[in-house]
Amino acid sequence: MYDYIRGRLVEFHPGKLVIESGGIGFDVTTPAHDAEDFEKIGAEIRTWIYLHQKDEGPALYGFAHKQERELFKLLLKVSGIGPKVAIQILSGIKPEDLVRALADEDWKRLTLISGIGPKTAKRLLVELKERLTDKELLLIPAGAPSAPALIQAYNALMKLGFSPDAVRNALKDLPASDDLEESIRKALTRLSP
Repeated sequence: MYDYIRGRLVEFHPGKLVIESGGIGFDVTTPAHDAEDFEKIGAEIRTWIYLHQKDEGPALYGFAHKQERELFKLLLKVSGIGPKVAIQILSGIKPEDLVRALADEDWKRLTLISGIGPKTAKRLLVELKERLTDKELLLIPAGAPSAPALIQAYNALMKLGFSPDAVRNALKDLPASDDLEESIRKALTRLSP
């Protein structure tokens, strides 16, 4: 429905903005770490938004970067995760670190986020890992230990019907420098009876 708001920043508190646009002051909840992305009061800013309807009325959630909003939407698809918890997660971990933790299956890293215990961290890992798209995988910095080609190969092999354990074993120890086709070819050789 709405994609972004562009307007003048009139009020700022960590995790909360008021943006004036078209004579209306929009109260927007943001991840706490976005503070560095928003300029001084009075500056014109653009915030990527998500409108959430709830019983008390609509609530706006804003993000400095479009990819961060997409991760927020992915988090909302996890059972038991609502907008407040999703914002709390994104306040406790930068988007690229969240994607890396999911790609590396590092649920313990997720438990470092305030309010996220082992059970929720494992549920996040299980429900989100397979939903990561190429867009989200691009958030992982170049040279990171979890190569996007290996993650894409994992997703492709899963779609072909191989079991998660078999795919993990087939991709284990493959060079991170291989491209997607090479990773899949080598994994299929290992998966062949």
